[in-house]
Amino acid sequence: MKKKLTRSMVAAFLLLSGLTSLVTATQQQIHQGSILGSITACESGLPLVKGTITIGNVTAEISNGTFKMENVPVGKQELIINGSFRKKVYTTINIEPGKNNLNLSIEPVFSQEEIDMLAKITRAEAEGESKTGKIAVAATILNRVHSKHYPTTITAVVYQCINGKYQYSPVLDGRINLSPRTIDYQAAYQALAGSDPSLGATGFFNAAKTQDQWVRSHPVTVTIGRHTFFRY
Repeated sequence: MKKKLTRSMVAAFLLLSGLTSLVTATQQQIHQGSILGSITACESGLPLVKGTITIGNVTAEISNGTFKMENVPVGKQELIINGSFRKKVYTTINIEPGKNNLNLSIEPVFSQEEIDMLAKITRAEAEGESKTGKIAVAATILNRVHSKHYPTTITAVVYQCINGKYQYSPVLDGRINLSPRTIDYQAAYQALAGSDPSLGATGFFNAAKTQDQWVRSHPVTVTIGRHTFFRY
C-alpha cells in the first residue's frame, strides 16, 4: 500500500513539474521575442560588415549586415548600434512576442565632402589596381583616421605633411584633383561599410618604386597587386 502511495506521489510530482515547466515556457513566449535583422550603410546600401547591436539587455554581433537575437524582453526597449565609421544609434523600439524583423540603415560619421576625398585618393593611389586593391587603399585611409598617430579626418590624413613631406605623392603632383569614377566610389563605399582587405594596415608602398626605409621597417599585413601594406 505504501509503495502504491509513493508511486502515486512521484507521478503527481512529475506531472506538477511538467505543468510548471509548460507554464514557465508559455510565460517566456509571452514576455520575450526573437529578432532577425539587417543593418546597411545609408550612403551605399551595402551591408555593414561588423558592429554590435544592443536591444534591452541583449547584445548581438553584426556580421555581414545581419544579426540574430533571442530572448529579448517585449515592449519598448532601448536600441543601440555601434559600427565602423558609423554614427552611434540610440533609439527606442517596440518588441512584440514571438518573431520580429528589424531592418535599419545607419549614417556614416563623415560628410559627403569627406567621402568624395576618400574616392579621390583611392583613384589617385590605386588606379590600375584590382577592386580588392582599391578597397584596401581606401581602408588604410580610414585606419589612419582611427589611429592615434594620424589626424582625425580623411582630408587631414590625405593632406598631412610631415617635415615638409606629403604622405601621399598625388597631393604633390596634382593627381589628387582628378575626379573620382564610379569604381573609385564603389571601393570607398566598401571600405566605409567596414571591408578591409589591407588587414588593418595604415600605409602601403610600391616596392618597385620606393626604397624608403621607414615604410619598409614596419610589419607587413598583406601584398595586393603592386602594393605592400603595412601597419604603424
